[in-house]
Amino acid sequence: MPIENATNVVLSVTSGGSLQPIAHCTSASISVSLDLRDSTTKSSAGWQANLGGLKSWEMSGDGFVEIAGVAGHADSEELFTTLVAGDAVQCTFGLSGMLYDGTAIITSFSIDAGVEENATYSISLTGTGDLAQNA
Repeated sequence: MPIENATNVVLSVTSGGSLQPIAHCTSASISVSLDLRDSTTKSSAGWQANLGGLKSWEMSGDGFVEIAGVAGHADSEELFTTLVAGDAVQCTFGLSGMLYDGTAIITSFSIDAGVEENATYSISLTGTGDLAQNA
């Protein structure tokens, strides 16, 4: 199996009633975690023992700001509006053959605009419920 070109990996969120890739995306990431429950007993011989606990996941991405928006894409203005409303969105990460999807809440949105630089935005989404892996 060849190594995948990261340019082909896309972060998409619900926008305008349908799943859309985030506009002018320059990077995207996914993180899945498992919290541990301490199960140490006196018979653990001084070693900590653990069991699996709650699972959680996050997706994030960065992109260039475009005020006019991009047809067929979730732009920075829509993402901000969704965060303020506190609405959950459907989101996906990946590409055909390797896709992760679930429902998340936008927990962070920022815009950076340095002198004579491209204006960029960053978004973070925290999962609410399970994350499905689809082929």
